[in-house]
Amino acid sequence: MRHAVRVTLPAGAFTAQTPEQARLLLDFAYQRVLGAAMHGEVSAGEVALDAEITVKQAHHRLTRLCAAGLVGVTGERKRGGRPVKLYRAAAPAYRVPFDLTEADDVRGLFAALHQPFLNAYLTHIAALSREQVREVVLAMNAQGQLSVNYGGLKDRRASFRGFGTIGEVRLLPETLLELERRLRDLKAWTLEREQEERQAAGAEDCLLGLMFTPGRLPER
Repeated sequence: MRHAVRVTLPAGAFTAQTPEQARLLLDFAYQRVLGAAMHGEVSAGEVALDAEITVKQAHHRLTRLCAAGLVGVTGERKRGGRPVKLYRAAAPAYRVPFDLTEADDVRGLFAALHQPFLNAYLTHIAALSREQVREVVLAMNAQGQLSVNYGGLKDRRASFRGFGTIGEVRLLPETLLELERRLRDLKAWTLEREQEERQAAGAEDCLLGLMFTPGRLPER
């Protein structure tokens, strides 16, 4: 019987050296598997459970991550009398140099990383509101500013479990700093709750976006 070879993994951050390593590290599907392997020694079955994928998918992705040197086989354990490989991430942190990415510039890199989330948000928010949106309403809000809303949502807000707001505002620098602080605090609070609740009965998947940057829409 062939046994897994135990390897010694580095203690410091891992810097990608090849385009293949960069592609895997920036692929959200592989990030889920890598994240599971960063908690300690795990089997493919445990990775599948944590990443919410099939065991076959976990094996495939772990094999690619191992071939790229991003994950290592560090041992095995017995299950039902048979040896099961144990995997661990090759480092506690990873760096991907910009030159190894497929992006032409930083904007392209951000677009590649953010677009899957934005597309998924638009798909799900549209599905939630499909039977509720009947029109687009332009009106002055309580602050005397033109506001654009989707007609029909207010009457059924109790059953509409989704929220999004994107717009332009003009604020003083000290207010911008306070806005950034509040968003960072909200992110930290959300991640703390997620850590406690992600395996709880009744927990639901959701997409969360907190966006803020100085700037304005381009003129047309």
